[in-house]
Amino acid sequence: MIAKYILPFIAMGLFFLALLFRERKIGAIGWMFIAIYCFFEASDYFSLEEYFDGSLSLIFLAFSLLLAFLLVKTREKEEDLFFTITKVALITAVFYFPFSEIPFLSELLIYTTTKITTMMLNLFNVGVYMTPPSSIYTTAESFHDLNKPIEIILACTAIQSMVLFIGLIFAVNAPVRRKLKAFFVSVPVIYGLNILRNVFVTSAYFGQWFGSPLQSFYIAHGVIARIGAMIALIVIAYAVFVILPETLDLIEDFFRFIFKLLKRNKEERGSYLW
Repeated sequence: MIAKYILPFIAMGLFFLALLFRERKIGAIGWMFIAIYCFFEASDYFSLEEYFDGSLSLIFLAFSLLLAFLLVKTREKEEDLFFTITKVALITAVFYFPFSEIPFLSELLIYTTTKITTMMLNLFNVGVYMTPPSSIYTTAESFHDLNKPIEIILACTAIQSMVLFIGLIFAVNAPVRRKLKAFFVSVPVIYGLNILRNVFVTSAYFGQWFGSPLQSFYIAHGVIARIGAMIALIVIAYAVFVILPETLDLIEDFFRFIFKLLKRNKEERGSYLW
């Protein structure tokens, strides 16, 4: 659906205008476009039985609707918080959606990641070869079906995690030196660890470490690598928070606002009862 692919770019334009003119309603409309895009993304993931990624899309859909509502309803003295979050979204979108929606850039990133993964596998004496742009085949005769490769897709490039940190780091007000330091302990590290993740999953699949190839892939990719990635992101996020505490302040301010809003609504409902 062509409409789906233009939704995030419309949202980016609206976010830019909202920040430029400090117009909360424009920003809210931008978040609505992101929510619609997330709906289509979730539908695509669920149709492919990718329930984890589909669930994440639904969570971000709900978050986008919440931001749209808060931008419209929040008080003027509290709007800076939501403009900063919108700035995070704009920077993240600028770095993510060209790669996710423009085939040339997507294929270039996938090709580069596949090439590096193949080189690392051969460096570790796992005999493989690459068929551009994204297929990795084994040379091991013991593998029962040599025609079933590992396919590197956009999610295997870790771009989602990298752009999220880019947006968070460069949206807050802080000295450039500390921003760059936070960038270098997060984004390149995430990409490097993701290459090792691809190497691990591919080795487990072709080496049949946990049983059949499909079972080995599921355990390596869906269990071990996913848990490992979560732990790694927590450690990296902690390092970023230490170097750039303004990022943690932004997150804390958001949750503090939500709790304060819930308390305010509860008190207002209580006053109506009287």
